[in-house]
Amino acid sequence: METESTAGRTTPPRVTVLVSGWTQYGRGIIEGVWQYAQRHGPWMLSLDPGEPDERTRLPRASVGDGVIAAIHTSKMLEKLKSAGVPVVNVASTVLEGAEFPRVQSDPDAVVQMAIGHLMDSGLKHVAYCGEPHRSFIKHWSDAYERAMHERQLPPVIYAPRRRLSYKTPIDTHLREIQHWLEKLPKPVGVVGWSTVACRHLAMACSAAGLAVPDEVSIISLETEDLLGRAISPPISGVDIPVEEIGVKAAGLLDQMFKGKPIEPEPIMLQPLGVTARQSTDLLMADDPMVRDALRYIRDHAVFGIDVRDVLHEVPVARRTLERRFKELLNRTPAEEIRRVKLERVRE
Repeated sequence: METESTAGRTTPPRVTVLVSGWTQYGRGIIEGVWQYAQRHGPWMLSLDPGEPDERTRLPRASVGDGVIAAIHTSKMLEKLKSAGVPVVNVASTVLEGAEFPRVQSDPDAVVQMAIGHLMDSGLKHVAYCGEPHRSFIKHWSDAYERAMHERQLPPVIYAPRRRLSYKTPIDTHLREIQHWLEKLPKPVGVVGWSTVACRHLAMACSAAGLAVPDEVSIISLETEDLLGRAISPPISGVDIPVEEIGVKAAGLLDQMFKGKPIEPEPIMLQPLGVTARQSTDLLMADDPMVRDALRYIRDHAVFGIDVRDVLHEVPVARRTLERRFKELLNRTPAEEIRRVKLERVRE
């Protein structure tokens, strides 16, 4: 394929992908870019997996003929602005002055899905844990605040007692999170901005003697396969369409290579659902009858059960069970069966 930036050359364009491969989020974007290149290329992909701290290294030499990057730092922004090649941004937030075309997940929809998953278990309190020293993730706390205001609930956001940084020892971070968790009303759901942040939450809960999920339910704003399952307890997460982000970003870059006009508005992709694991497997009901019914529904919903099957397992008058469900969960047993079926289909 010949592009405007490579006119007169017979070699395929070199596309630099500046996305951290440390997380499943980054690897998914890289996979999507590769899929597009396989179908519409050939492209020569230049990859740097980056470091665990999310600060992807800039290439020392030329960035090639085009770039797909998660732009989190002003240093990266200035380098790419001066490169003089097409750039597509796949970061979920925008630095001031970063006016490149952008593809991202919709932060409001992601946070709404996470909060909804927690509150569907009957939780009344939901807090958010980010990392204040990472300014590039402020969009998540902003989205959380908007979601809580929509529900007419007070937002509760983690704020350490001291100033922390990348260089602060992990034990200090954990003590600050533990102190914050201990002061929250229980039971509580906590939305963590990443799976690593949720791992820190789980560690702080363990140090504080707080049971997960009975006292603190934890959900991540991303789904990590191996890392999410390797944490104790395994961490639930919102499923971001990361491969689609990569495909869409590569498509935009291809349009720019061909000189086609690009819409100024960013492409916002919706989350796919929630991967539910033990960290949110909460049966939040004081009534043993409702707890037994919920457990039966969650274990058997995929087998085509209805309310009559639940009543056979939990012998009580149908009207009584429906009344108790409405009081405690604000939905009927039939609505709970449909909800769980839908969640299992998404999984």
